[in-house]
Amino acid sequence: MRLLLILLLSLSLYGSDYEHHSERHINKELSHLHLTTSQKREVKSLLKAFRVELKAYRRYKKRIKRERQELFLQDQFDVDTFNALNRRIDQEAHAIESRFLMKMHKILTERQRVRFIHYFDDWEVK
Repeated sequence: MRLLLILLLSLSLYGSDYEHHSERHINKELSHLHLTTSQKREVKSLLKAFRVELKAYRRYKKRIKRERQELFLQDQFDVDTFNALNRRIDQEAHAIESRFLMKMHKILTERQRVRFIHYFDDWEVK
């Protein structure tokens, strides 16, 4: 009985780590859209570019967060600079998201867009 309890506890710890990993995972399962062969090719290319942009964004965001930390460690806390750094992060995220959605919109038919919208929040850049 103890062995079973230990096994369940260790699996739950492993599962919580998996959730953290999947937070960054892009759900590329788009079968519900019923894409044509041509659309699949375009979407695949778009997703590759999106993934590259996200990787660069995460490096950028990490650098900006370090700048915010350094700002906080100074004798005087400059709220305006802090807010400007936060806006830079937000603007970059929104720019990446907008470019992706604009391109995806061009690829999809009206009916596919209706289906896509159900998972719209999954594509938000964080």
